Amino acid sequence: MNEQSAIQFLSNVRKPLLTLHKAILDHERKEYEREFGPVTPAAFLQVLINGSGFRWLMPLSTVIANVDETLDAKDASPEDRIGAAEGVAALFSGEESAEFYERYQALLQASPEILHLHGTVAPLLNALKN
Repeated sequence: MNEQSAIQFLSNVRKPLLTLHKAILDHERKEYEREFGPVTPAAFLQVLINGSGFRWLMPLSTVIANVDETLDAKDASPEDRIGAAEGVAALFSGEESAEFYERYQALLQASPEILHLHGTVAPLLNALKN
């Protein structure tokens, strides 16, 4: 992979990752509210930040933040850009976080919406390999 292909990948994957992240959060909130009752958005945000049950999502949030930072940084090196692209690929291959990968795979089975949105990310990941 070269810097230009990394930049292109990061630009292409950013929006699908954000959409996927939101769908996962929406799904997790519904599951949380099913067990504990309705909560306000602010209360759910606190649960996300402070609750140990949602720490598995941190690698996805971190990868998205890294994509944004790398795309925005005028002084990012080619290695930074390539590393950010490789970080996305590693997360979705299970290399980055086994906990995220296992929970994510279960969500793909449980949620048609998340499976559909994964379908927008998967071709980008596959193209990155080639």
